[in-house]
Amino acid sequence: MKNLIISASALTLIAAPLFADGHASPASGYGLTDDGTAIVMLPGLVEAGEKVMLDGQVDAIAYRPVTGDLMGITRTGDVFAIDTQTGALTSTMATVADTVMVGDDAAVGFDFNNKIDAVRAVTTDGVNLVYFPVGFGDMDDRANSVLRFTDLAYAAGDTNEGTTPMIYANAYTNAVNGAKQDATAQYALDAATDSLVTLANNEGTLNTVAPITIADEAVDLAAMGGFEIVSPEAGTNTAYAILMLEGAEMSGLYSIDLETGAATKTTDLMGSYAGFAANLPM
Repeated sequence: MKNLIISASALTLIAAPLFADGHASPASGYGLTDDGTAIVMLPGLVEAGEKVMLDGQVDAIAYRPVTGDLMGITRTGDVFAIDTQTGALTSTMATVADTVMVGDDAAVGFDFNNKIDAVRAVTTDGVNLVYFPVGFGDMDDRANSVLRFTDLAYAAGDTNEGTTPMIYANAYTNAVNGAKQDATAQYALDAATDSLVTLANNEGTLNTVAPITIADEAVDLAAMGGFEIVSPEAGTNTAYAILMLEGAEMSGLYSIDLETGAATKTTDLMGSYAGFAANLPM
């Protein structure tokens, strides 16, 4: 298992558009600093990122497509709405199940399933959680609670069967603003196998899609950064990740091919990040 080394250094964006390919994108987002105490704006149309200090600490962040709110979660299962202007954290006062036990050094991935408008949190120590927001379902007794489901493991017959995963980032397709969608698929990044994988929601089953490669070369991923899928409409999904390689001092923002695992750098980023959230304007 890889050692997870997290510095508390301040992070600064190198001037560059969020999404490259020759054109700036209207998408924008935030990187969560590696100590979880600030968000750094990763805008698509301006050159430098603004840092907003949080009035507390979170361990992962995600946009909620239905509302456009930026949310955060801690390793203890506490969920917050984040005011991106002031950094204020507003607790959802969620009920956290006693089985929600995440290691103190675990990295956390966090993203909304836009089919059911509930959020999945996964960790490098194999924990598989769901936060069901206030008002979830029709009088559903899980509303405003955090529950634990089957721990993460590779499927029987998978090329990585028997390997202990270190899932540190996850993202759902069809993250379309403003409304739930008929279907979604969950992808994730594994720092143990250096792979792009699919994740079968509550069952926790992982299936390998492909190794992550940069310029056709295999990489050694550190369990730092984040993963996001931007969806202007159902069925149109573009994946991005903040990746940090083992031994590196800087991160990079990459586009990710969801079929091949190929990563293409769009931007260099200073330092390391604990999370990433991006979306299109509401």
